[in-house]
Amino acid sequence: MIWYILVFSFYVLFLIWANVKSLKKAESIDDYTTGGHRMGLLLGIGTTAATWVSVASVIGVPGYLYSSGVSAVIGWVAGWCFGGALIPIVAYKIRRPEKPARTFPEFIRHRFEPFQNKSTLQAIVGILMFIGYLLLVNIQVTGFGIVFSSITGIDYKIAIFGFLLFILITSVGGFWSVAATDTLNTILIMIGVLLASGVVWSLTGGIGNIVDTLATTTSPTNVGGPELEEGILLSPFGTFGIGALLSIFISNSLGTPSSPHWVTRMLAPQNVKVAILQVLGTILVLIFIMTPLIVIGLGAKVLVPSIPVDKTTDYIIPLVIQQYTPPIIGGITLVAICAAAISTANSMLLHCATSLYYDVYLNIAPKRISEKKFKNWLRLSIFGIATAAVLLAINPPWFLAMGFVYVYGGFGAAFFLVVFLGLYWKRMNRAGAYAGIIIGAVVYVAAKAMGYGLPFVIAVTASLIGVLIAVYFTKKAPLEAYEPYFEAEISDSTREVLEKMRSTTQEEPEVKNDRSRIG
Repeated sequence: MIWYILVFSFYVLFLIWANVKSLKKAESIDDYTTGGHRMGLLLGIGTTAATWVSVASVIGVPGYLYSSGVSAVIGWVAGWCFGGALIPIVAYKIRRPEKPARTFPEFIRHRFEPFQNKSTLQAIVGILMFIGYLLLVNIQVTGFGIVFSSITGIDYKIAIFGFLLFILITSVGGFWSVAATDTLNTILIMIGVLLASGVVWSLTGGIGNIVDTLATTTSPTNVGGPELEEGILLSPFGTFGIGALLSIFISNSLGTPSSPHWVTRMLAPQNVKVAILQVLGTILVLIFIMTPLIVIGLGAKVLVPSIPVDKTTDYIIPLVIQQYTPPIIGGITLVAICAAAISTANSMLLHCATSLYYDVYLNIAPKRISEKKFKNWLRLSIFGIATAAVLLAINPPWFLAMGFVYVYGGFGAAFFLVVFLGLYWKRMNRAGAYAGIIIGAVVYVAAKAMGYGLPFVIAVTASLIGVLIAVYFTKKAPLEAYEPYFEAEISDSTREVLEKMRSTTQEEPEVKNDRSRIG
């Protein structure tokens, strides 16, 4: 226990130091929301990898590997990798404008409603983001509570409130603060899972013994539960079945590149080249994180044939670490899992608060507000949303990894066509965007509620039909809406429209006190 607390204390002190340093960089609203569009490659890889590796990855996926076998690799790891391979296609276009949007909803406004003083579409997207990220942050809080209670021995329902302390530490400086702590978290996560997987590999006798055990074991997931079918843990469909596994894969793969936080991540780099290299570098880093997690998740079945009846599979990683790893390695690994929760949550809280305050409130009820006031309101919003997420996590509604599937599926259903068609089809217009977002979101929720096997496919199909009808029965998109994403040099009329949009949402320098204002 003392090692866990000692490592955790050093981690907290380093977070505080990193955030104090990053505060100096958050000078403007662009800095606070997207790092001023000047994020370098190494810091970009660090923050992108840490956001990617959430508790759904380090706790949820090993939990499903433990209970469902290698099929979880197909559903989550392969799904995320395929989705990651599509992100450069988005990055190539989204970072092309000289002055990119600050947020995902603002990009939607730039692309589809450039002439609107108050963009209803921007507000709709902001509201959908708020709902989705509140749920995703709730998942991070749940994972944090599981691990923090394991480290300290504090009851889970009390431990989750410790999450608020870390949000205060890591979010005060906006995007630069998030990026700085995320880079530290990426290093810590990689070291933690590599060390833990090495211990598991040694204790189980290697991959051969792990595979032999998975091929023959019938031990139930929980003590006293139903026995597993022999060999099912090596089946490509596992305990899911082909329909459910395909649904998980599609939601993770096609939901990833159109999820707002990944699109926004591509707005932060210095240029298109850095944006694309950032994704490729992140995928390389993930190989050294996901591979050890697969070893831990599958090897756990050898070490712990069945988990206690009062525990879910989300507890398998803390159980293995506490029972089988040396204290120093256990401390580093458990703190690394906390880092995964914090690094993903602080990023998503920033998106959540920005969408609610900037894209909804200041968009629908525009008012002039100082830059300092903007950042203070955003910090207050972040803490308020984090508090709501903690309260919702007292009785968590789902397994961690599956919660991500639901939200990624919803984001993909609503935004996949809008993002890809908006960036690669000039004809895609405002009516098509409304149809795609509304139909996709509504149909996905309805299909999920009615228990259909492939809700994402159903929703995107319905959305595509709606988009095509809307696009071909309404006027073409104006030049000013698509030109920044298709042409290296934009016309004077497009430049004028972009400047006008930014003048109503961007800070304007004050002569006397050198502060900034937005409207």
